[in-house]
Amino acid sequence: MRMLLGDRHEPGFAAEVEQFRAAGVQVDILPELAREIRPVQDVRAYRHLKARLKLLAPDIVHTHGSKAGFLGRLAAHATGVRRIVHTPHVFPFQWTTGLRRSLYLALERHAAQRGHAVVCVGPGQREHALALGVASAERLVLIPNGVPLVPELTLEAVVRLRMELQVPQDAEVVGMVARLAPQKGVRFFLDAAVQVLRQRPQAVFVLVGGGPLEHETRARAAAAGLDPERMRILGHREDAERLYPAFDVLVLSSLYEGLPYVLLEAMACGVPVVATDVPGSHDVLAHGEAGLLAQPHELAMPILRLLGDANLRKQLGAQARQRVREAFSLEQFVTGHHRLYRGPA
Repeated sequence: MRMLLGDRHEPGFAAEVEQFRAAGVQVDILPELAREIRPVQDVRAYRHLKARLKLLAPDIVHTHGSKAGFLGRLAAHATGVRRIVHTPHVFPFQWTTGLRRSLYLALERHAAQRGHAVVCVGPGQREHALALGVASAERLVLIPNGVPLVPELTLEAVVRLRMELQVPQDAEVVGMVARLAPQKGVRFFLDAAVQVLRQRPQAVFVLVGGGPLEHETRARAAAAGLDPERMRILGHREDAERLYPAFDVLVLSSLYEGLPYVLLEAMACGVPVVATDVPGSHDVLAHGEAGLLAQPHELAMPILRLLGDANLRKQLGAQARQRVREAFSLEQFVTGHHRLYRGPA
């Protein structure tokens, strides 16, 4: 296996690359492949990709994300790759409006015709793509994201984890793990914290993640009068997935999603979740059956409901683990891709 990556210039990227290399994956960094639209640089990236694919002559090319997905599929098609698969994770037209949205939709339709399958990570995403004519039903393949179930931690292990995070053992801990970017609607998480702390001053909010809005997020929290002891902003953590059991409630305030891994990872740990009612998140939670959904500006209410009802937290945590086991297992995720790679879409 070989990976061709653009350099994200974000915390944790170098460590992720080294993890892949340690696992035996060959990783090449393409400096020209940037997240932002830069026409001259994008042409160079396309030419570089095409030259590299011609040299490697792979049987399968699987692209991920918007920019890499567009340029990668065009380059793979131009070099005659036998099977071209793309996973958007989130379609670019999901977060734009007006002419930009129309442009992104047209580009996505164009690129889809140069590939063999588009992997939709959730049923809501597939329905949306089909309604907009991104590709034919045969090319829009549903393979939900999947994660392994995590053994439940002992009480002693949770105590040690909270000590490590310097969170009081008797605190009600509300966590969020997210890249600090506009998509994640972090301001709504901060607003909810202000409202919840007025009624439950013993609660502690923990925000894990870095990104382009980290400085703004810290400034917004300070301007809102959030005590740093009650709003813990940890920044990027390499071990973020290890922290979920320290939370009584996990919140995700996203404005749009494909199918969020953060929810799946927390649910696999048996942590009850509150999420914004957007496509992707409500696919995971089955419209509230394995967690609570709310509009972005109404997150405080379900958080307060869970903090005030230990039995409901336990019930939803158990339902969340079962939901992952039945619908979002790592096994079905791997099997679905294996089948897609081998046969026609």
